[in-house]
Amino acid sequence: MGVSVIVDYGNSVVVTRGLIRRKRGIATITQDKNYITPLTARVFSATGINPIWIGAVMAIALLSVFLITRSVFTDGLQSSPGDFRMTLIHIAMFGYAPTAYVYLIASSAKTARAIAPFAGASTQEITHLAGKYRWWTVMLSGTLGLFINAYATEMTTVGSGPWVWQNISFDTKWMRVVGPFFSYWVGCALFVLVMESSRLSKISDSIDQLDPLFLEPYQPLVRQGLANALLVVGMGTILSFFHVEPGFSIFIVVTISLFSIYAWIGLMLPLRGIRKKIKFAKSEELILCDEMLTDSVRQFKSGATVERTIGEIIAYRGLIENVRDWPFNSPTMARFGLYLLIPLGSMFGGALVERFLDTFFP
Repeated sequence: MGVSVIVDYGNSVVVTRGLIRRKRGIATITQDKNYITPLTARVFSATGINPIWIGAVMAIALLSVFLITRSVFTDGLQSSPGDFRMTLIHIAMFGYAPTAYVYLIASSAKTARAIAPFAGASTQEITHLAGKYRWWTVMLSGTLGLFINAYATEMTTVGSGPWVWQNISFDTKWMRVVGPFFSYWVGCALFVLVMESSRLSKISDSIDQLDPLFLEPYQPLVRQGLANALLVVGMGTILSFFHVEPGFSIFIVVTISLFSIYAWIGLMLPLRGIRKKIKFAKSEELILCDEMLTDSVRQFKSGATVERTIGEIIAYRGLIENVRDWPFNSPTMARFGLYLLIPLGSMFGGALVERFLDTFFP
């Protein structure tokens, strides 16, 4: 177990956990062993392949096995077209959920390293723990996903017990097996999103000096926020295809609402710390402008030589006032809005495809 100690970084003192080793007068942290890289991320990383390709291969392989076994084995129970479609959605989520989960971990750790040079020394431990978590928190979040999957299955199953194995079709059995896997990964992904976004906010909140007119070094935070939102929306988009089946209306409304909230959290939470610093830097600059403006007016009235013209000060003050508190612009919000429309587009697209199939392939 880690031991609480006090580490002195120059003028700041922080309380941390773990072992402290000193080398050449610099305190370095050996992290608490309770923090680990999740197993799924370690497996993906060991392959050395882009997570997107791994997820695609997982989905294609599972789909192939499903179609082959479906054509070979029969249990006497007829699978409905709806069961078949829902099984395909489960398989798609089986490939997407772990990919989004691992990508969130990797991209967030990369963003933390990108902004760490601008942050204070007190965030060294936070940066070091990027992509690592207490094992029980990951397991708890995944287990919560399992319970939500079980509850959704109970609420959307009509006419028979969802867990009576001998009374469900072959396709439904596949759903019952695949569903817990992707639900576990979804729960873990949503936990990682909140955890890493909070860490990024804390890192940026420790920035000592910030120029409100030069925010380019902090754009990785904006890109991470958009990536968070897109990955979460992707989950909601795949699940939104359930709307073509009867009895899923409430489920779809709740799902899209939940994932929209998480997409908003994923966009804004990483930027909370930098927003605070931008507001503080702006207030300091505006105070300085007011002081310079007062001095310039006094010098002008006294007939003395004015060091800075009143017009220059007013122009600079206007530049500072126009700096947004949030480090993104209108196109960023427009892109986020388009992300939120993707699930709705998939719902309408799915309805059109369903109508086409019913018309031409009755």
